[in-house]
Amino acid sequence: MALLPQGGVGLRLSLMHALNFLGVGIYMPFFPIWLASRGLGDVAISVVLTIPILMRVVATSWVTGLADSRLPPVLLLAGLNGLAALLYLALLPAHGIWLIGLTMALNAAAISGVVPLADVLTTAQIRAGAAIGYGRVRLWGSVSFFAANLLGGYLIARLGAGIIPLALAASTGLAALAALAVPAPPARARPAQEASPAPVGFSPAFRLALVAIACVNATHAALYAFGSLHWRSLGFSDTVIGGLWAASVVVEVGLFLFAGGIVARGAAGFAWIAAGAVAAIIRFGVMALDPGLGVTLLLQLLHGLTFGCAHLGALAVLSALAPEGRRAAAQGRLVALSALVSAAMTILSGYLYQRHGSLGFLAMVPLALVGLVLLLLAKRNLPGDTGSRGTTRSTGRALRAGRETAPAKGLT
Repeated sequence: MALLPQGGVGLRLSLMHALNFLGVGIYMPFFPIWLASRGLGDVAISVVLTIPILMRVVATSWVTGLADSRLPPVLLLAGLNGLAALLYLALLPAHGIWLIGLTMALNAAAISGVVPLADVLTTAQIRAGAAIGYGRVRLWGSVSFFAANLLGGYLIARLGAGIIPLALAASTGLAALAALAVPAPPARARPAQEASPAPVGFSPAFRLALVAIACVNATHAALYAFGSLHWRSLGFSDTVIGGLWAASVVVEVGLFLFAGGIVARGAAGFAWIAAGAVAAIIRFGVMALDPGLGVTLLLQLLHGLTFGCAHLGALAVLSALAPEGRRAAAQGRLVALSALVSAAMTILSGYLYQRHGSLGFLAMVPLALVGLVLLLLAKRNLPGDTGSRGTTRSTGRALRAGRETAPAKGLT
């Protein structure tokens, strides 16, 4: 099975995803280290890291909505990445929580639309008939994240934490150029049977699933905020820390490559989200015990389940349960709700980590349990009988539409 998608469109989309996630792979593990190098304490770091999450709640729907009525998605994506690059450069002379926090708030407003718009461009090409599969295109974002983890650790080890804003500016600047290379998808004719208005209400099962997915996503809050700082306190080198983050992406890449077709299987995604929740309970429960480098590496490999399975399952479930014509709104609600729960858990993690060290990671365990319970309730509220492929009689139309809108089976 070839890793690269066939055709120029697939290659350009892959490059776009890769460069979008290059900055994420530097930011996530190493930006807290840069904040600490500016003299910020644990609570102040958690506050600064929460600001971008809260901005996603406020800005994502509005920013991405500009592509529906005002700006072509390609130009909007390029402009957002370019603006983010300038704001990362503005961090170079910045000191103090207020100036850094304000700069990151503006930066987050721009960044909030990048990943959703990249998915809009990808799924639009798929719906227009491009011979690409979501998994094969999206996995290059994970590969790039992996490479950035290693690159960030190397850069800090050689040049110090001060290089991080410059590296982030360079990566987002390249992402802006990559966005301009992506062609606009051709318009797709709407079949006659789709001409009548579809129901627009969100079902109880959808709402329960939405909160469940947000809870599972937010279990990563303490890791993202304090994982690198905690491993540093245990004596792990910056290169080793970069390797730990990179290792977490290895199974994620494999999952996207071989199991990307799950997004076309509707309510079967419930089982995948549940697997992510159970893995989160194990991962963060054991991480709180400071198990040593070997076990920590194994726990990082569970990222393929806590993130990868949950992500693919969420795409499948949302495409199945969201009313036709409101899937973009459904994705926006998930991003906003996940950001809100993650923001709350990031702030909580700052206080818990300051007082209890690694035991603060235990707070993620009950959150995963809440997500698992809500997920089971959502599945029980599904109308009709659910088959092995997750197709319910009452949601058959939504599932069929989901196969068109969601990234389709297609690891061709």
